[in-house]
Amino acid sequence: MKIDEVLLKKLASLLLTEQLINNEEGAKVTGVSSDHFPFSKQLTTASSIHFHIHVNDIRDLPHGMFRSYHGEIVNSAEGYIKYAFDNGINFIFSHIPVAQHEKNRREENQPYLDHIGIDIRSEEKEAYIIFQQIPLVSAENDYLFTRQGDGKDSVKCCHMQVKEKYWVYPDGDLNYEFAFGPLVINEGGAFGVDLRPANPHNKMEESASCCSEVKTKSAIFIQ
Repeated sequence: MKIDEVLLKKLASLLLTEQLINNEEGAKVTGVSSDHFPFSKQLTTASSIHFHIHVNDIRDLPHGMFRSYHGEIVNSAEGYIKYAFDNGINFIFSHIPVAQHEKNRREENQPYLDHIGIDIRSEEKEAYIIFQQIPLVSAENDYLFTRQGDGKDSVKCCHMQVKEKYWVYPDGDLNYEFAFGPLVINEGGAFGVDLRPANPHNKMEESASCCSEVKTKSAIFIQ
């Protein structure tokens, strides 16, 4: 897909005005359309992109404003709603847990951008090869990353599933989700919960027992 930069900037400005993201997050939203975006090849192969924002209550969102920008609700459930805009740009809002427990880096009740998702829906071999280049791009940029799913068992989050994912963590404030395969929605309820793996920059320290040996190692691939 090719990002409509004008529309993306308008939507980012709307979210800033409504205080659903901050200035730094707004720059990250519009940054995906930059020529210097490291994953531009994956974005070109994708059919859509989404920005997942955690809010206090989805019922308090400016739904009328989203509709005025031609936003269409394409999926909703308890604590979760997805708006589709033109050009494959989607915004997801939720107040349910979508990530593993992390260190709190934000003020209480502050909305925040949880992750930016690039959706590669094609199952063609060429698309899969580009998807599997994500570890290489991450390594070239010193980004931490992890794989979710093994290509056989689907990744099931909330009431949706895809074949597999990569999660990339440039720093403690940014998470990228790369999903491969068609999006399958279970209208009847939850498939299960494969939450976003905790950002390793914000991971909670595990308590070591008296007999355990604490080991640390430098690694880009996080298991």
